Amino acid sequence: MLRTYLKAENLKFKRSLFRKLIIFIPVALILISMVFIFIGIGLGGFSSSIVCNWCMPIASLSIMFLCHLVNNKDQKHKYRTLYSLPIDLKKTFISKTILIALNLLIISLLLAFITVISECILSGVSDAMGHSGYYLLGYCLLWLSLLWQIPFCLFLDQKAGFVGSVIINLFASASGGLFFSLTPLFWFFPYSWPARFMVTLFGVLPNGLLVEADSRYILNVGESSLLVLISSLAMLVLSALFSRWYEKQVYRK
Repeated sequence: MLRTYLKAENLKFKRSLFRKLIIFIPVALILISMVFIFIGIGLGGFSSSIVCNWCMPIASLSIMFLCHLVNNKDQKHKYRTLYSLPIDLKKTFISKTILIALNLLIISLLLAFITVISECILSGVSDAMGHSGYYLLGYCLLWLSLLWQIPFCLFLDQKAGFVGSVIINLFASASGGLFFSLTPLFWFFPYSWPARFMVTLFGVLPNGLLVEADSRYILNVGESSLLVLISSLAMLVLSALFSRWYEKQVYRK
């Protein structure tokens, strides 16, 4: 049944900016990383610059923009398309969340592919292909650590507006990456989870430098597994919570 809702949501965005962002965001990251390398900021290298910019703050801004596009589709029609149909609004919200998550996953896979290609050029094909599975796993885990933001940003966009939401997400993502990700407080500040995963999985610090192999900032297997579990639970809890909120606030309109 949920598949029907997902198909309906997907059809709304045929040939739209929502689909095109799958390409635009990786291209923008490539250009930003090239500029950083040119002016001497990307000290860890091209692939390190990409993952660093993705975690702080391009990923959060991308989620915010995708959520705004999804919300705006129904707001533009003043929710008349929802009123006229006998549908479950909780499932509608969950399908929106899944659709954004799938787009974010495609972007993450493209970034993993770009990383492999760049490493093939810089380090050689054999070395890059040997680490390709690790890059893929790394970006998938980064994707998982970002999922909780989707239901939250769908809510935030309607409450604070697009500009307000962008400012909040930009500030929170920068704060989480720069100030909390390398402290024990990162467990309690979800915006710092991608940055801490980046340090552990890619060996890149929030400032773009490479971390030492025996650094205390690298999470062990148990801590990484716990962070995966917490990220998954946060996604499920927030999706359930805000789907109930969505049902009530749409009816009020």
